[in-house]
Formats: sequence, structure tokens, C-alpha cells
Amino acid sequence: CDQLTDRSVENIVNGIQQCRSTLTHLSLFLPNEDGITDVGLVSLSRFLPTLARIQELSIQWPIGKNTSDDGCCEMTNAIASLSSLSHLKLHLYGSDEGYSLTNRTMKSMFAMLRSLNTLSHLDLSLPQNDKITDSGMIDVSHGLSQLTHLISFQMDLGRCYEVSDVGVSHVMDAIQSLQHLSRLHLNLGACRRVTDVGGQKIGDGVRACTSLIDVVVIV
Repeated sequence: CDQLTDRSVENIVNGIQQCRSTLTHLSLFLPNEDGITDVGLVSLSRFLPTLARIQELSIQWPIGKNTSDDGCCEMTNAIASLSSLSHLKLHLYGSDEGYSLTNRTMKSMFAMLRSLNTLSHLDLSLPQNDKITDSGMIDVSHGLSQLTHLISFQMDLGRCYEVSDVGVSHVMDAIQSLQHLSRLHLNLGACRRVTDVGGQKIGDGVRACTSLIDVVVIV
């Protein structure tokens, strides 16, 4: 739907608002990279805190030339207010044209995860965001370690070229602290700064998680 703009986001949100008091599951996939801007993200962010009963939330949003950390931080701050959330799927894709999130959004994700201590399932996909560095991954790792009820974790960092062994090590340290984790899917495909050191850390981390029954690792 290449013709969608921020007005469409606002109209969709206004429609969903009619059932906000009963809504427990919400999935939004808005694939248009350029017609939707930070204004659309702000409209969505103002709506999310009204979902008092929401348990499962899925948002897939490509980062285009008109979206930035400003809009994404508004959204993660809004998600942080959803105290009943148990399942979160958040996919924020970078692009071949170089549009990418930065560590500023990663810092806001730390605050978001720290607030969502009821999460049991987390799918965090940030592929092709080549401005995210190890510093951002350290922030996310600190938030991840707070999710003591997590049983399923998926993370896609494919083609995040600035993430290195340091960032991977912190993620795996956080994963090892999750005592109830049974499912782990980790994609580091084309992360050019991840070496055998990172591979060793992944192996050690998986071995330390004795409750795992489902593991997928892509490097």
C-alpha cells in the first residue's frame, strides 16, 4: 500500500479506539517506508496507553527517510506503560538506503523493557540498522536482564554492521540470567564485526541456559 500516509495511521487508530476497553491482542504492520512519518508514530504512541487490557502486541515498522529516533522513542515510551503486556513483537527494520535507528532508541528500549516485567515472550527484531553499536546493545541487555518471567526470546540483528563481540557478549550475559527461558532464536547474519570470540560467547551462553528446549542461531 504505497499510498498510505500519516492520515491512514490516524484513521486506523481512531477505528481501533472504539474497542480499546476490550482489546487484548493487537497486530500492526505498516510497510510503507516514506509516506508514514514520525507524525504517524506519535499518533500511534498516544493511542497505545489507552489499551488497559492489552496482553499481546505486535508492531512492524520500517525505518524510512521520514521516520527517526524521535518517533520510535515516543512509541517505546508508550509501550512501557502497558503493564498487562505478556507478549511483545517489535520489528523496526533499517533499509538499503541507509535509514537506521541509533543508540538513542536502544536507550529508550532499556527503559521500556525495565517497565515490562510481566513479559513472557519477546521478539525484538532490528535488522539492517547499521547505526546501532555495542553501546546500544549494552542498554538493551540491561533491560533484557530484568525480564525474570521471560520464556521465549527472539532477536534479529542481521546486517547490524556496527555490532561486535562486545555487544553480543552483553546480550548473552543477559540471556544467561533468564532462569525460565525455554526458547531462543538469535540472528547475527552478516554482522561483520562478530568473530569467533562472539561465537564462543554464544556457545557458552546457550550451554549455561539449562531450561532451553528450542534454539536457533544464525551467524
